[in-house]
Amino acid sequence: MKNVAVLMTVFNRIEKTLLCLESLFSAAPVEGLSFKVFITDDGSSDGTKEKIAERFPDHHIEILQGDGNLYWNGGMNFSWRHAIAEGGFDGYLWLNNDSVVFDNLWTELAEADAYSKTKFGKGGVYIGSTLDSESQEFTYGGFDFVNKWTLLDQFKIPNGSFQNCEAGHGNITYVSANVVESEGVFCDQYRHGGGDHDYTYLAFKHGFPVFVLRNYVGSCENDHTQVNGSDFKDLSLKERFKYLYSPLGYNLHNTLLFQKRCFPYRYFPVLVMGYAKALFPTPFFAIYKWLRKF
Repeated sequence: MKNVAVLMTVFNRIEKTLLCLESLFSAAPVEGLSFKVFITDDGSSDGTKEKIAERFPDHHIEILQGDGNLYWNGGMNFSWRHAIAEGGFDGYLWLNNDSVVFDNLWTELAEADAYSKTKFGKGGVYIGSTLDSESQEFTYGGFDFVNKWTLLDQFKIPNGSFQNCEAGHGNITYVSANVVESEGVFCDQYRHGGGDHDYTYLAFKHGFPVFVLRNYVGSCENDHTQVNGSDFKDLSLKERFKYLYSPLGYNLHNTLLFQKRCFPYRYFPVLVMGYAKALFPTPFFAIYKWLRKF
């Protein structure tokens, strides 16, 4: 692993973006390793492009212009495809702009790559775990599906060793070039989130090493808030269906796409449950709460 493409997509939040980049460039370097950042600015109105160029004039950053409708999945793919077209990269690092990278990032990734190639004979997907900067509690990382019907998941908490997992979040995750040659980029059909779970799980299913890094490599607040059960029940039927399909809401489109691609036997039950959520929210959330126990 000598040359890495760092992939980002942003929409406003310039202060978080600058903090993320500052931490990335400040992380302890690894001898012989270099990287270039590809950032898709998806229609920001806060001067993102100009402020990044002003703060980091001497770093390898390419800022790409989105059309304002890419969301996370589309924006990441826009950056990713530009990096692939440029060529010469040994791997690609997904990086959310609300993450603050720790000093150990490049060391962890370099040692993970060496471990993967020694143990498995090929590069894989190395998932970085993050914690909340205030509570110091786990927020994002790798996980296993412990129930293939309910898709109840169990996170792999960093313990000082590399731990195999089935899937993971894309907040700070590295994908080796050999994986990309086989799997390509995120599925374009996803709207906003979901592509990272899909990609990591299918890479796992297709026999690539997928594991979490030994130690935490960044901080990131879990701010993916949604309307809770009580609030959802207070919405009108029209509002509930709108929220059900919203890319920033329950995003049933993505949920069904994930079932179709990864767990096809769940597609029809999830479709029924999605409509039941909108039509009969009170019994739905009671049943959902009960199912999550298994």
